Amino acid sequence: MSNEIYIAYWSGEEPTGVEASPTLLESPDYIDIIPLFYVPVSNNGELNFSRLTLHNDKETILGWMNEIRTRQRGSEKQTKFTLCLIGDTFPSLEPSAFANTVKSAVDDWQVDGITIDYEPPNGEKSIIPVVEALREVLGSEALMTAPIYAPWTYYPNVLKQYAAVFNYIETMDYTPYPGKQVTLDLLRQYAEIIGTPEQVDYEKIAIGVSCMQPSKGNATPLLPDVVDLCKYEPDLGHKAGIMLFTLSYDVKSHGSAHPNGTYTKAIHDSLP
Repeated sequence: MSNEIYIAYWSGEEPTGVEASPTLLESPDYIDIIPLFYVPVSNNGELNFSRLTLHNDKETILGWMNEIRTRQRGSEKQTKFTLCLIGDTFPSLEPSAFANTVKSAVDDWQVDGITIDYEPPNGEKSIIPVVEALREVLGSEALMTAPIYAPWTYYPNVLKQYAAVFNYIETMDYTPYPGKQVTLDLLRQYAEIIGTPEQVDYEKIAIGVSCMQPSKGNATPLLPDVVDLCKYEPDLGHKAGIMLFTLSYDVKSHGSAHPNGTYTKAIHDSLP
């Protein structure tokens, strides 16, 4: 069993079944965290579940989560689930009201926490009160993760405050994929920003890799890059682990172009 975290998104936008994407129930038990992708956030802070439930309704998804938890009962590995909230309106929301909306959704969906996918970014510090309110309302035991990408490095003070709220930060520098060395250079920059001059902090950062749209340059090459990134350990400390986007694209027909599940298993086999 790996001593690093394995995060893998599952997309409700993709059809599931024969010759399609895997159902959530088919997720391997070695996945630590599965963000349920995705739930858009409106300008007034409402959550829209239509994308997440596009091909499978809420009751089906809840049933799959319950079945996974049942089959893992008593085992050392317990998969956690988050609602992936996505949008660019977070800084404009009233923190307390939005946090209470999210808390109701977390309870209703019986998930372990949330993933905040905020992509501009534009240096807007007002997102900090929003994520701090989410942490306060959800509680210290709730799981909170957040993907980031290169533009965050332009606002180091905001990123440092932002990262402090979350359990894990996930890099998503893969559309288009810039190459392994750029990925590792950005990892170092993120670690320096969220750490201190005395202690660079890699331990809450999961390196993001993608298996989507290889023909458009949006996939991380399986060999050698994905395997090398899984095995990579910085000189100072340890990385948190790896994030895969997504389980739903890890299929030959409309995703990775490799046999179904190739990326998913290769990451598991390559993590320290």
